[in-house]
Amino acid sequence: MARWSPLSREPIGLSGGDKKPNLEDLLASQEASPVPPTATMLILSFVPIFLGLGFLYIVLGAWLVTVGFTAVQAGLLISAQGIAVVLTSIPLGIISDIYGRKKLLILGNLAGAAALLVFALTTNFSYLISASVVLGFAEGASVTTWNALLADLTDNSNRNRVFSRSFIMINVTTGIGLVLPGAFPALQSLTGLTNYTLHRETLLILGLASFISPLMFYILLRSHRETHNPERRWSGLTNKGTLAKLGFVAGTIGFGAGFIIPLVGAWFYYRFNVSDSYSGPILAFSNILIGFSAYASPRLATKFGQMRAIILVTGSSMLFMLSMAFIPIFALAAGSYIVRAALMNMAGPLIDSFSMSIFPAEQRGLVSALSNITFRLPNSLSTYFGGFILGLGLLQLPFFIASTFYIIGLTAFYIFFVATKRYAAQIASLS
Repeated sequence: MARWSPLSREPIGLSGGDKKPNLEDLLASQEASPVPPTATMLILSFVPIFLGLGFLYIVLGAWLVTVGFTAVQAGLLISAQGIAVVLTSIPLGIISDIYGRKKLLILGNLAGAAALLVFALTTNFSYLISASVVLGFAEGASVTTWNALLADLTDNSNRNRVFSRSFIMINVTTGIGLVLPGAFPALQSLTGLTNYTLHRETLLILGLASFISPLMFYILLRSHRETHNPERRWSGLTNKGTLAKLGFVAGTIGFGAGFIIPLVGAWFYYRFNVSDSYSGPILAFSNILIGFSAYASPRLATKFGQMRAIILVTGSSMLFMLSMAFIPIFALAAGSYIVRAALMNMAGPLIDSFSMSIFPAEQRGLVSALSNITFRLPNSLSTYFGGFILGLGLLQLPFFIASTFYIIGLTAFYIFFVATKRYAAQIASLS
């Protein structure tokens, strides 16, 4: 991995004949090394379990209430998973940094596959709430190991590409899982099976198939040597200030997004009287289509520099989100939402790659956990307030509030990470 020294503040595209480009431009323009085959195979190995999770999301959010469960019970199942993620992420992050990623990743996915299978085998609420807690543990194990493992397997020249491929895999396979129920009416006509049976059988098939993921992780990682912490000691966080800055940016943007993004289906209903029969498939298919937008992330990082690309696409996504407040036609509003989501999907892998690149390998597990929590908790809190505002009929206000917090978060990111050249040098030294 080449090492670069800071030379100037001026971008490559604007530099004069005798002026030298800055460090971030040099990092972006260096020749990329090939993506490790192990990283590609690991990403593909996640497909079975994310298909199952995508289908489970629609089961929890829409199907359970049609077969005897109350909305409160469905909400508790979702909440139990979220609470378990928050409670387990930090200790699992420390374990990941001390003892390594691969065993925890395999264990977490094995537990997740077993939990998915429980949903296929029983409708007993006590068992399902326990399975939801296990799913939260599984997510916590993945959150604290996956990005860190990908960062450990890559260097600065190919990390953006690998994180983009991971991002695409997650969005596309989850989206496919979400739209599977759309084929059930046709299958009912062809097979004579009931809607209930099709849901149960699909859960069973996907639950069994999800065991492929931990098996593939074991096969691919059994000879992988983890060298980031040979002494098996936790060194603690040596750069808490950097983590606090990242947490402020993530928390601010997450808090803003929570006012409207998780509630966009409800907003479509209140604003245009469009039910989820129309908005649901649009949102699900958009999840698949916009997943591929992450292919543009490495190119943007190469052209503009990683940190400036993050500001460019996140800021642009905010503008499209804000425009939805003024659009009077459902089709145009849905189109703006899809463009907004595509731009944020371009930013996602760059942000993940950046956050992993500015911390040493022995801290990446805990950093992944804390990054997830600092976004998820404020996002969950503001979603409640967003729903309250929509219930009052103030359909534009959530967009204004969300945009304000986006502006605060992006300004902070620029001040903390772009205006200073420190982090570009840090990325070069921590490849």
